[in-house]
Amino acid sequence: MVRRHVEDTAFYWSQNDVSDRSPRLHLSDLNRFNATLQAHLDGIEVAGVGAWPIAMAMLERWKKPGEAFACAYVAFTTGEAAELEALVAKVQARPDELLRGVISALAWVPNHIARNVIERWTEHDSRPVTVVAALRAFSLISSQITSSVSSANGDTWIRMPLHEFLTSSDAHVRAAACRVAANYDDDEQIKERLKDALKDPDFSVRARASIAVARLAKRGAYRSRPSEHINEDLTIQSAETLWQCIVSQVAVLNQATGWYANQAKRRLNRWVEHLAWMVTSGSSHVSEILRVMPARTALRFVAYHGDTDHLGFVTKQMADPRTARYAGWVWQVITGVDLVASGLVIEEPSSADSALKAVQIDDDFGLPLPNSTVVSDYRITHCPGQRCLNGHVVTLRSMLEIMESGSQAVRSIASQHLQSLDPDFFVSVRAPAVIQIKTIDQLQELMHLEGLHEPTA
Repeated sequence: MVRRHVEDTAFYWSQNDVSDRSPRLHLSDLNRFNATLQAHLDGIEVAGVGAWPIAMAMLERWKKPGEAFACAYVAFTTGEAAELEALVAKVQARPDELLRGVISALAWVPNHIARNVIERWTEHDSRPVTVVAALRAFSLISSQITSSVSSANGDTWIRMPLHEFLTSSDAHVRAAACRVAANYDDDEQIKERLKDALKDPDFSVRARASIAVARLAKRGAYRSRPSEHINEDLTIQSAETLWQCIVSQVAVLNQATGWYANQAKRRLNRWVEHLAWMVTSGSSHVSEILRVMPARTALRFVAYHGDTDHLGFVTKQMADPRTARYAGWVWQVITGVDLVASGLVIEEPSSADSALKAVQIDDDFGLPLPNSTVVSDYRITHCPGQRCLNGHVVTLRSMLEIMESGSQAVRSIASQHLQSLDPDFFVSVRAPAVIQIKTIDQLQELMHLEGLHEPTA
């Protein structure tokens, strides 16, 4: 029974980890899915130290982030020093593969356990791998439960001053510290260190710094400076820096193969999602952005950017079998026009068509095949200078509605739009469903009580 709990924990976490790409999974589905995962986690907690040999054996055999999640959950909940040390040794040997699972486990355990681990892993002379895990987990937890973990009391979780991590000799630590620093609105030293990090020799650090600076500028955190346009100027500078990092990451992706290619693509997609909200609608730079990126990545940018002016690029990608289904989905997401209901699809090719099999991608399974010619002639409402999602101009209220009812893939876009409208309106679509539901309810109540105006993107 314990083995079943550990194995299913790894499986369900792995499915949950990619759920934000699903065009079919909704919040209600995710809630049921997470409940099953939580049931197995409860089983692990009941088993206690008895689950450790099984979890470690699975991690040693498969060496995947799902097994790292299960193994870390056992180590964190039992609190055994020997188990934590054994876990760290495994992660340190394969950080690229395993670190994400450990970070996620810290976000799933009860807060008091996570706090103890984060405090221990951010002490003086802590190893870089534990510092990275702790900082990234703290950033994730802070975004999920802002009422209990804020930047104001962040130092009670992080033992060393954050500015020391921002100037660490280890680039991975500096990048992780940039994630946390995005919430330090009132710390002038940290804000200046972040600006310095825009010129860091490591482009991964520059990318993370650019995202953090842009978030702070969006909040008006730099408004005390003499120039009244300082926040806008910093947002533009951050977008330019991130764009250069994306170009570098595209080069890395082009050279990568196998598992490393998947990891490079994951990082590229995350950065592209951020660049999409940082670049203003109508920007003359978008054409160059779309030209340089791989086709599917460029389509992702358009989906998150939401500018109807770039739908011509999307319809062109419908003519390519490798991108046709995804391009159709992007067009539908922005316009709100159902391809199937509107008769904008073509008949599915025979399953025996070997050419079709050669280009299908897992994420596209179940998506309709659009008729690019008919779609090109279809009349839609353009919203120049504004972002659109599901056929509507992006507003706080409309995005919160999508966060309740949309698919995971669409909710991921809505989440970015929410935060670009108001940095305090953040819902992580990869957080446990119960936390997402609670956060959405709180944000809706906040809008109602404070009578917030409806800014548009």
